[in-house]
Amino acid sequence: MANVFETTAAKVAGKTAAVEARIKGLKGVFTKLAEQHHMVGVLLTQAAGTTDPAKRRELWSEIRVELMSHEQAELLEIYPLLETYSTTSDITLRHGDQATELEALIREVDLIAAESDAWRSALARLNAKVKEHVDQEEKDFFPRAQAALGDEATKQLEPTFLRAQEMAKSRLA
Repeated sequence: MANVFETTAAKVAGKTAAVEARIKGLKGVFTKLAEQHHMVGVLLTQAAGTTDPAKRRELWSEIRVELMSHEQAELLEIYPLLETYSTTSDITLRHGDQATELEALIREVDLIAAESDAWRSALARLNAKVKEHVDQEEKDFFPRAQAALGDEATKQLEPTFLRAQEMAKSRLA
């Protein structure tokens, strides 16, 4: 696990993103998703900034579980629901394509030794894709989903998402 400073910095970034999401009108699960996006973004930046292979492995282990469990829970609990609304059904396909790309990039990082310069390059490609994915979700997908689902449903969806994510984390650990 990352050290206390790294974890705290990531959590602060996440909480700040959640507040910003609320200001933009997002509620419930969508503020939690924004929080997690920005938390993992900080961890990715920290991993990219270190040359210490042990620290890279430590951060990567945490990043990998966070990314995979987040995506798995989204695919299980959020996107199937959005597929049922005519105003959001297109989002599901677009998200699925992005999730496939993210998983391929995660596997790429997994296969490269942390001591290698290629590791940093693979991580940079993943980080760029994560940023692109987050940008699209937070600026397009989430506002449309919030409008379709409504405030109460998004609040009720948060604990369901978090349970699915914890189950995924258990499988990944």
